Amino acid sequence: MPALPPAPSSFKKRLRPQRRDAIVSAVIMRTCWQSSLYLLGWLAAVSAASASDVSIRREADAHHVIAARYEAIIADDGCLTNLLIGGLEFFKADVGSSRGSYFHQGEPLKLTKIEQPAENVLVARNDRATIRYEFAAESMVWSVENNTSEPMKFFIVFNPEVSADKGEVRGTVLAQEGPKSIWFRDKTRLEIDGGTRFWGPWRGCMMWDAALSPREKRQITFKIGTASETEAIKMGLASPAVEEVEQDLTLLSPKNFQVFQRQSRFRGRIIVSGRVKPECDTVEVRLSGKSLEGKWLPDRWQPVPMEKQTRSFYLEMPVPAGGWYDLQVRVLKENQPVAKGGVDKVGVGEVFVGAGQSNVTNSGEERTVQTSGMVASFSGRLWQLADDPQPGVHDKTQRGSFWPTFGDAMYARFRVPIGVAVTGHGGTSVFAWKPGGELHNWMMTRILQLGPNGFRALLWHQGEADVGGKPEDYAQNLTDVIHASTDAAGWQFPWFVAHVSYLSPERPFSETTRSAQKKLWDRGIALQGPDTDTLTSNYRDTGGRGIHLNLKGTVAHGKMWAEKVGDYLYKVLAQEIK
Repeated sequence: MPALPPAPSSFKKRLRPQRRDAIVSAVIMRTCWQSSLYLLGWLAAVSAASASDVSIRREADAHHVIAARYEAIIADDGCLTNLLIGGLEFFKADVGSSRGSYFHQGEPLKLTKIEQPAENVLVARNDRATIRYEFAAESMVWSVENNTSEPMKFFIVFNPEVSADKGEVRGTVLAQEGPKSIWFRDKTRLEIDGGTRFWGPWRGCMMWDAALSPREKRQITFKIGTASETEAIKMGLASPAVEEVEQDLTLLSPKNFQVFQRQSRFRGRIIVSGRVKPECDTVEVRLSGKSLEGKWLPDRWQPVPMEKQTRSFYLEMPVPAGGWYDLQVRVLKENQPVAKGGVDKVGVGEVFVGAGQSNVTNSGEERTVQTSGMVASFSGRLWQLADDPQPGVHDKTQRGSFWPTFGDAMYARFRVPIGVAVTGHGGTSVFAWKPGGELHNWMMTRILQLGPNGFRALLWHQGEADVGGKPEDYAQNLTDVIHASTDAAGWQFPWFVAHVSYLSPERPFSETTRSAQKKLWDRGIALQGPDTDTLTSNYRDTGGRGIHLNLKGTVAHGKMWAEKVGDYLYKVLAQEIK
C-alpha cells in the first residue's frame, strides 16, 4: 500500500463542510483501489478539522457554543435554550414550560450533570435521561436516551418567526407526522431528522417532538443551510425576480419622499446622482419650494457634473432645511432636451434609525397612519409615506407601530420633514444583535446606506426578551453593540435606549432589566429614552393581557419618544444658535 500522503495544509485551518466533502470525494475517486483503512485515515483527519470549527466555553451559568454557522447556549439544566443562526433565534425558551429543547416526563427534566468529553461534545444527564450534543461547523448530532421504563417526550419549541415546510392544516393546527422536517427563518434553512412529528401553534409557537419509548436511544441530526430560490418563493421569503428596464434617465438620488439629514438648523444638502442612456453633453437640475426660513428657493437650472464616458452624474447640492421640495433633472444635447425626470417630494430635515424587538416594529394591534404628510419611511431601497406597516423591518411584521405618531409629533415641533428607517425584529434578545450577526448586519446596512451624518440618532427599544438576566451582562452586550455600530459607521451618532421590561399585568416591570438600561445612561454610552413600562394593561393588546401595544398604546408610545428625542434636539439646535 502506498504511503499516506501528508494532510493538506487546509486541514490545519477552519474547513467548511462543502470543502471537506469535496476533499473526501476527491480522495475516494483517486484511491478507490486502496483499503478501507486508508480512507478511514482521511475521514478521521476531516472529522478533526470539523471539530476545530467549534468552540465551547463556560460563561456565567451556561455553556456557549460557537460554530461556523451558528451559536448555541446550553443552560445549567442541560437544555439547549438558544440556537442562533446568522444572529437569528430559532428556539423559544421560557414560554410555559419550554426550555427551548428539553425532555418531558410529567415535567421538564433537569439534566444537571454536565461534562465535556471532547472539544466539540457536551453530555448532560440525570437518572432519567441523557443527551449527548455533538457540534460541527454547519450541523449538529444530538443523541437522546430515555433511561426509564416509561415513555418520554423530547421537545423543541420554535420561535414564532420560524416557519415549517410541508405541514398539513388540521382545523386550526398545522401538523406533520414523520422523522424529517424543514424549518425556515428568513432564508436560513434548518433540516431536522429523527423526530416523531411537529405541530402547532402552541402559545404562538410551533412544537417539534420525539416520542421516546422506554429505554429508547435515538439520534437527531440538524443540518444548517440556505433556502433555495424555489423554497424562498414558496415560503414567502422572496419574490420572483423582475427584470429592470433601463430608462433614458435613471435618477438614483434623490428618491421620492426621501429625507436628507440637515447639517445645521437651516442648512443641509441633497445628493443628485444617476445615469443617462442617450448621448448628451449637459445635465441640469432645478429645485423649487419654500424653506424652513420661509424663503422660496431660486427655482433655476444649474449644471450637474457628468462623466462623459459612462454618462453618469453626481452633485452634492447645498439646500436649505425644509420641504417638501420639487426637484427636476433635464438632459441636453446641443441645448435640446433628450431626457428628463425628477421627484416632486424631497426634503432636508431629521432622520432617525429604529432598532430592537417587537414594539419597535409592526407588532401593534392596529395600524396607524401619519396625518401631516411630512413623515417618510426608508425600506433600504425606496422611501414612502410612513403609514403602517413600516418597511425595512427584519421580521416582516405587518401590523401597527408608533412611528407615524412619532413623526407627526416631531414635524409639529420642528416643521421639517421627518424620515425613519426601522430595522427591528420581534422576540430578539440583545445577544441576537451582537456584532457580526444577521440582525447587526441588517441594522448596519441601513446605517451605511444613510451615510456619515446621514441621520440624527438611533432609537433602541428592546429588553422584554432579556428579563431575568444579569444587569451587567445586558449592559455590556448592548455597549458592545453600540460601540461596534459607531466604529463600523465611522462616525459617532447617539443612541437612545428606552426603559423596556414589561411582560404582562402580573409582571409589569423588571428592576434588573431597568437597572441594566440605566447603566448605559449613567455611563454616558446612550441617551435616556422614554419609560415605556408605564404603558401598562390599558395600553396593551389582547384586552390588556398582551405584551404588544393597542392603538392607544402605539399613539402614546410615539408621543413619548417624540418628547424625549425632541427635548434633546431642541437643546442641540439651541446650542448651535449660541
